[in-house]
Amino acid sequence: MKLSTFAIIVTILAIGFGLAFVFIPVKVAAFYGSTLDGGGIVAARYFGAANLFLGMIFWSYSSVSPAAKSWPKLLLYSLIYDIIQLIITTKAVLDKQSNSMGWTSVALFALLAIGSGYFMVQCNKARAQAA
Repeated sequence: MKLSTFAIIVTILAIGFGLAFVFIPVKVAAFYGSTLDGGGIVAARYFGAANLFLGMIFWSYSSVSPAAKSWPKLLLYSLIYDIIQLIITTKAVLDKQSNSMGWTSVALFALLAIGSGYFMVQCNKARAQAA
């Protein structure tokens, strides 16, 4: 897989989840076996807005060369984000705060973390070869 393809996949996922959490947070939460009160709805919408922002960043990078100086930093920050989300989501599922659908998010964050780590290494190699 090319880095540009990974960027587009992250874009699609982030914007898809972002729009869902911004516009229909109660339905999305119900899909995962959770209920939201007023404060939870606001927090879910903040999460959705953050995902939209993440999607826009990755979309803007989808045509940037892997040798670009900024890619490794973006991928490092994405890796950190994915690991934090992985820990939070795994804990929520294990604590029965989510139904079995929560495991799909665990898998998704694990795959995104692996992808970010892999492409971070690839970008560093590309930069070393270009120098």
